Amino acid sequence: MPQLGHRFRSFRFAFGLAPTSFAACLETGGSVLEHALANEATLCGIPRRQVTVYRHLFVAKRSGRCSDCRVRAVDASSRP
Repeated sequence: MPQLGHRFRSFRFAFGLAPTSFAACLETGGSVLEHALANEATLCGIPRRQVTVYRHLFVAKRSGRCSDCRVRAVDASSRP
């Protein structure tokens, strides 16, 4: 069965369903919730100049994450 996982990952990648990665960030002087940064703003709309970016990826499954960023990060990783 381990090969099935590899085949599924290959299938997902072939059809453009590879996971999307976002940088993790916190709003500068704001809440302690971690946000997902994409280009010039977080997924929930906070401009890049208002956040502190960290050197790790945003993980939607962990606690302490912005609920809007969490939902949009999961949606983004399942689109072709």
